[in-house]
Amino acid sequence: MPPNDADWLPAELPSEESGETNPTAEAREVVSRLNGRGLYTRTGLLLLPHNWLGREGEVAVRLGAAHVNYQAWKVGRLAPGQNFLMYSVQRLIEELDALCQEPHPYRTLLVSVFDLPLSALTPAERRIFWTFLFGTFSKRPRAVLLALPGAAAVLPDDHEQAAWRAAGRLAHWPS
Repeated sequence: MPPNDADWLPAELPSEESGETNPTAEAREVVSRLNGRGLYTRTGLLLLPHNWLGREGEVAVRLGAAHVNYQAWKVGRLAPGQNFLMYSVQRLIEELDALCQEPHPYRTLLVSVFDLPLSALTPAERRIFWTFLFGTFSKRPRAVLLALPGAAAVLPDDHEQAAWRAAGRLAHWPS
């Protein structure tokens, strides 16, 4: 397997040889899987505890991923005088695709503050979004790792989360 972008992480992280456990190993494993070969759809979910919300940039550095704050990115693209965002499943997918097309220094893009636009969708629309993101959002130049609050109401349901986890594409960030 080729080296991935997370291999540069500092040596002071616990190692397997020392017998210590690395609390970020699950998340690093997801990034490694997204960067590796063989995945048709390179998307993942990273569920963050409350005390890590707002620190997604630090999380991205620890994982060797590029970071985009969706809200800041979106504000920079609003037309003058635009008052409504008019979120839809199609628009969110198109915007994630646009983020993937932009130049970033790493093969994985950690996208934060994405729970806000997801909350504008109806539950039925969110199911469509999660289904598309899991199985159809493919052939993008970058993997996408959505960083979301672990207790957000916009997350996939337990059954869908189990599928993400079974595919090695869901991780929980440690407290």
